[in-house]
Amino acid sequence: MHTSFRMIRSGLVALVLALPAGRAAAQADRSGTLYRDSYALEAKGDYAGALTRTREARGGGVNTYFATLRMGWLSYLVGDYPASIASYSAAIAAEPKAIEPKLGLTLPLLAQRNWRELERACNAVLATDPRNVTALARLAIAQYNAGNFGGAESTYRRLTADYPSEADYKTGLGWALLKLGRNGEARQLFEAVLAVAPDNANAKAGLGIR
Repeated sequence: MHTSFRMIRSGLVALVLALPAGRAAAQADRSGTLYRDSYALEAKGDYAGALTRTREARGGGVNTYFATLRMGWLSYLVGDYPASIASYSAAIAAEPKAIEPKLGLTLPLLAQRNWRELERACNAVLATDPRNVTALARLAIAQYNAGNFGGAESTYRRLTADYPSEADYKTGLGWALLKLGRNGEARQLFEAVLAVAPDNANAKAGLGIR
């Protein structure tokens, strides 16, 4: 009798211990299904539906950082830039050393043409990864559009040093130089681009060519 009671009690303990693990597995399975649906909807261009599935997955409490990051991306795709900024900011708070949420934050800021905040966000990436090409390119755009042509020139020079054949960086540098009144240097850059890409619109515009 004593032995049977002990066996029953052991079985109950094992059952109680198994419940949380089983619940966690069920949540993980549901999360996987929701993400699968989210990716499928995104591939079809249904970004709102994909966002809804991701929001549901986040509510399940499984890998909330990933869900928050993805909500930032999908909110950007649906054009809800404030929500995208909020999600990326929350992801940054959750993983302050990570580059990806800081880089993601630049997307809605760029879409909003919020040049000052975009510059700040790019510099946050560059503080950790000084040669991050995406952050540098978006920083140059922010500086140019904010009227900081000297800063844009400096950033575009860094980009052209690392990527000498990239036409966008050369023409960006050319336009920054034009704004600084250094027309001769700008012309050389535009002509160099047109020598290998004769239909480049930015270079042609810099030279006044239609």
